[in-house]
Amino acid sequence: MTDVEQIGAFLAGEKEEYRMQIAAPQRVQGFSSLDAYREGTLTWIKSADRWHEGMPDIALAIVQEGVELPLPNQIICRNSKAAFFSVIEHFFAIPEEEEEPIGRGTVVGPHVKLGKNVRIGHNCSITGDVVIGDDTVISDNVVIKNRVRIGQRCTIQALTMIGEDGFGAYKEGNRSVMIRHYGGVWIGDDVFISSHVDIERGTIDDTYIGNGVKIGPCTLIAHNNRIADNVNLICSHLYGSVTVEENSLVVGSIIKNQCRVGRDSIVGIGSAVLQDVESGKVAAGVPARVIREKG
Repeated sequence: MTDVEQIGAFLAGEKEEYRMQIAAPQRVQGFSSLDAYREGTLTWIKSADRWHEGMPDIALAIVQEGVELPLPNQIICRNSKAAFFSVIEHFFAIPEEEEEPIGRGTVVGPHVKLGKNVRIGHNCSITGDVVIGDDTVISDNVVIKNRVRIGQRCTIQALTMIGEDGFGAYKEGNRSVMIRHYGGVWIGDDVFISSHVDIERGTIDDTYIGNGVKIGPCTLIAHNNRIADNVNLICSHLYGSVTVEENSLVVGSIIKNQCRVGRDSIVGIGSAVLQDVESGKVAAGVPARVIREKG
């Protein structure tokens, strides 16, 4: 059981902007979603349209700033999502079982350099000139090979491939000849790489992924891509020599080789980017066209 006052004190320590509207002292026992609310728990309400008549009594809700609801007990936050999940992590998360730093069936080559507190799951293959920074966690069945540098505090989920040659070929008569790759992959700090992600090494220079990048499942980052800091890529295919600049978002899309997505831009779901997207724009469609300025 956790007191509302404890949650408020925690959020203050996290420097979250919030205000409390509490009709009576409350204690909560765990958390639940609004759609499957359990009595006596903490929940999160991000928009008014999630609320309707006949909802159960809510013991305590973390509510997005600007959402007005008739709740007796609520903590109103400017960044309600971050606040809710940080409270869950602090008060209610179950600690993971401690396992060996390197899992069963994993191969770590003789030239691999591991930082402090690196954890590697089961049945991984990590070979070649590979450097992995402090506090990085690698899940099961991950392959990292050739020349790869991974920064600190990164997360790499299961069934991801990093460092394989990309698809490059030239014609010799009537047959295609594959081009051997000589570059590597450079990954910054605090990068999240989801499952089933393929990051190909550069042909000559490195494929580059900046600090704070978040990559969703089933994403392809082909050879020579340059992904700048704090970009989010979700379920997308980026072909060779694509550039995505700082703070941009690409969702469920295909980007043609050698295209550039400017900083602070959004590429909407289901798009095919065949030409550059200027900074600060929202583009969508097949082929993708700018539909508005990013608000």
